[in-house]
Formats: sequence, C-alpha cells, structure tokens
Amino acid sequence: MIQTLFTNIARLSIKMRIYRAVQAAQSETGELKDRELLILEILKTQGPMSMTDLLRFFPGVKQSTLSTDVKRLRSQLELVDMKVDRNDMRIHLIELSEKGEEKVKEIQDQRAKTYQPLATAIGNEPDELALLNRVVERAIDLVDREVTRHAESGDSKDIADGFSGGISQKGGRK
Repeated sequence: MIQTLFTNIARLSIKMRIYRAVQAAQSETGELKDRELLILEILKTQGPMSMTDLLRFFPGVKQSTLSTDVKRLRSQLELVDMKVDRNDMRIHLIELSEKGEEKVKEIQDQRAKTYQPLATAIGNEPDELALLNRVVERAIDLVDREVTRHAESGDSKDIADGFSGGISQKGGRK
C-alpha cells in the first residue's frame, strides 16, 4: 500500500510539473526560472530584504548564483529594484518593482488556474480534505527538515536524495 502511495505521489508530481510547464509556455511567466519566481514570491510575502537575508531562503545556493538571478530580475526584466536601507546605508535592499508586483499577481492568478482542476477532482468532503491537509502538512514538515539538514551539513549530495523514502529511481525498495 505504501509503495502505491509513493508511486502515485511521484506520478502526480510529474504530471503537475508538466501541466505547469504547459501553462508557463502559454504565458509570460515562462521566461522566469524557478528560483527567480521564488525570489519574487519571497519578496512579495516578506517585503524588501538584503541579499544576505534573501540567501537564507536558499540553503546550499551560493551568493554569486543568487546575485546573478537578482541582477537579471533587476537589469533585464525590471522586476526588482534596489534601495539603500535607511537604518544602515551600507546595506542595499531588494524589493519588487511595480512591474514585479504585477508579475507576482499574474503568477498567483496562473497558479490558481493550475490548481483549480485538482481542487475540483478532490472535492469538498470535509473528512477527506482534513486527512489530505494533515498529509500535506507532514510532507511540508519533511521538506523543511530536509532543507535544513542539507543547509547545515553542507553536503553536496542532491537534496532530493533525502526525499526518496527508501524508493530507488526505478520505483523498487532500496
């Protein structure tokens, strides 16, 4: 039974990624890389922040890599701006530009459309929704723990290895 669950989770993950890719290709958000989308969404929810603060959301990512992403978002796409921190003039804060605010709204609207068929398929049965929410919350906790473990260990191993749950690439038990 657990093997079937793992297989179905993997199938759903792949199918949702394909579905999102198809939708992204049909919209202007397709020009953004995943990490760039995350940067925009983090800035939307957290507000302006320094590169050091932003880097905390990306354990294992080098500052130079993130700086390159922010530079592209600022210089080429004009989705973020930089401003000097009023409390410490040495610190530059990254914030969403007006165009960036619009882009995040577009992303959120697109995501709502993406997940609407899934919500319809799940239905509104309270007991089933409660169970599904508990399972999803456990999965979120697992991802948080694995990301933290990866960041603390400095391990160069792919973080996805921690999520295999004892399942090999071919779907058999390890």
